[in-house]
Amino acid sequence: MKQFKLEIISPNEIVFEKEVDLVIFPGSEGDIGILKDHMPFLTSLRVGIVYIYVEKKIIETFLVTGGIVEVSQNRCSLLTEEVVNTNSVSSTNKTGEPSNKDEVNLKSLRDKALEKLYYS
Repeated sequence: MKQFKLEIISPNEIVFEKEVDLVIFPGSEGDIGILKDHMPFLTSLRVGIVYIYVEKKIIETFLVTGGIVEVSQNRCSLLTEEVVNTNSVSSTNKTGEPSNKDEVNLKSLRDKALEKLYYS
């Protein structure tokens, strides 16, 4: 399958940078699938999961609290303030407390997501 370069960038680091076949973003108007040779565009994201595929299999998933996606010349860049790799999060330990930094970040992002989705 044809591939393109995907970058996921947070203020602190480049979280993901690799050639991929397909990525699905949680667009503000609905999910967006990007393949090689996609037309150039710029859009915003809502809170949700980013799915990354290589050889018809999901290789990574990330929880984002929004951001901006730019697609141009077989390069796709996601700029987001908060992102957690959901593959690196395991279950809680015996005390019920998160056992690593990603789990704490995921809980924090879930709380923020619920705040953004709550309408009073």
